Formats: sequence, structure tokens, C-alpha cells
Amino acid sequence: FGSSNFICGNFLFITIIVFSLLFCLEFLQQIQEQDSDMMEMAPYLIHGIVIAILFALLELPLSLIATAIWLFFTCSFVEAYDRQVVVRKLFLPDATFAKGSFFVTFPQYVSSSETKKGPWSGKGYLPLPGQKEEIDVPEVVVMVERGLYSLKINTKVMGVVLEYTIDDLLLNRSSVNQLIYDSIATTLRKAVHDLSLQEALIEIQRIFCQDANTISSVISVPCFKVTQLLLDPNQSISANTPSTQKALDIMAQQQQESSKRKVLEAAMETEEQKVRLQRVTLQGEREAMMLQQEIYGKEGAAMVEAAKHAKNLFLCVGTNQPPAGWTHVSQ
Repeated sequence: FGSSNFICGNFLFITIIVFSLLFCLEFLQQIQEQDSDMMEMAPYLIHGIVIAILFALLELPLSLIATAIWLFFTCSFVEAYDRQVVVRKLFLPDATFAKGSFFVTFPQYVSSSETKKGPWSGKGYLPLPGQKEEIDVPEVVVMVERGLYSLKINTKVMGVVLEYTIDDLLLNRSSVNQLIYDSIATTLRKAVHDLSLQEALIEIQRIFCQDANTISSVISVPCFKVTQLLLDPNQSISANTPSTQKALDIMAQQQQESSKRKVLEAAMETEEQKVRLQRVTLQGEREAMMLQQEIYGKEGAAMVEAAKHAKNLFLCVGTNQPPAGWTHVSQ
């Protein structure tokens, strides 16, 4: 097959193969917009023509080997259960989405170019509509107090993939990650630029606690609906410059001193309540003593108190017989 005599002698067959392939491609272009059923049968038509030419050109063992090589390089098996792929046709502009497991045959092929995935160029695959995706956003640097301080915020978003078409992939060339980053950065910088450092921290927390509808209206990107805006639990909000870090340390010390002051005030208030209660108790005992003096006189009141103390002593000692001189209170 590799000799020059064979090539010269079978030049007609080689010419037939080339012109047959060109005819098939031209035929595909002609029927592209006329008959969709015929377009589905076109790959099988091309394979049939090529295999027939190989069997006519070569002997049986060589034709079988050549057919196997042709099918090996022109057919491929694709598995895409958790994503979808773009299936294109060689030299034709049309393309379709496909998912699941299927065979791709010449002139069809699966597009693997990152630049043709539109908003999903940063993920490496095309997600299915309705899937929930987590997108990690790069650190956002925001200026506070009109540029005096700067904070570094590490965020991520949760959302749902919306329905999209081939035209959406062609028209929206920027990736979803970059668009979300730009939206978050713009929103945060507008919100905290004129606020103090402490107020900025409070405002940032408020923005991240908004509901899904508000977040979706603030962060609007094609082919993706953001439902949650989250702070990265590992890094969260941190200072971007040494001066900002010093200001945060001062704020932390002030908060600690304020907490200590509140604890001391609460302790003092508790002690004051104890003193007031002790005063009330002593006042009650004094009034009881005055009442006993009015009823029994000073000596009788003294005997009543002595009887109380003797009873307490008897209960503490635990003897069965009362001590000598015990008299009943009523007596």
C-alpha cells in the first residue's frame, strides 16, 4: 500500500475517497435547514461511503483493519450524567446540547474549548439547569472611611443554574466567577466607603444576612441565580493594611473594656441589692423586737429571746431531755 506504484495505480480510488468526503460535507450543508431527519442520518451515510470504498479498494484483511482504524479515530463514547456537553458538526455552524451516555461519530465532535463555554468557562464543564452550585469568589478589598482603612473580605456564593442556550454561551463571554466578583466588590465598596470602621463591619454583616430575593437583585449574572452570599468561615473579614489592623486592635480593646465595665456595674448593682435586702431584714427584726417589748416589756422580751436561743441550742446538741431551767414559751 505504501509503494509508489500502488499509489499511482490506485490514484482514481484515492480521488474518489477525497471527492466523496467533500460531496458528503457539501450535502450536509445543503440539507441542514431543509430536513432534520436527514441530518441525523448524515454521519451514518458518511461512514457507509468510506467503509464501502475501503472494501472496494483493499483486500478483505486490510479492509477490516482499515475500517477498525477509521471507526477508532472517528467514533467516541461520551458519559455526561452530571453535566451537559456541546456537540458540533465539522465545518457546520450548528451545535446542540447533549447529556447522558451516547456515541459521537464523524463529522460530529464534542467541543472541549474553554473559550466556547461562555459564562461557565471558569468551571471547566457546563452544569445542568437546576443544579445548585457553590462558587468561590476571590478576596474583595474594600476601602473604609473614604480610603483611610481597607478591609479584605473572602466570600463565596450559593445559587441555582438557570436555563441557557448556545446563543447565551456565545453572547456572554465573561465567566460567572468574574461577574459575581465584580458585583460583590461594587456593592460592598458603595455601601461602606463613607462609613467608619465599626459601622462598616456592621453594614457588611447586614448585607450578608439579606434574603435570597434581595441578594439576587443585587448580584445579577447571566445563566445563574445567586441565592446565598456567604463569608468564608476560614478567613472571613480581615485587615488589608497594618494601619487597619491597629485600628481593629484598638476597637477590640475598647470592646473588652466596655465588657469589663458592664460586668463591674452589674456586680455593684448586685451588691447594692444585697445591702438593701440586709437593711430590710434588719429593719424587720428591729420592728419585731420593738413589738415584743411593747407586749412583754423589756424583761419579758429578753426571756423570749433567751428561750429561742436555748431551743436552738437543744436542737443543735440533739439530747432527748431539755436542759435544767427550761420553761415553755407560753408559760
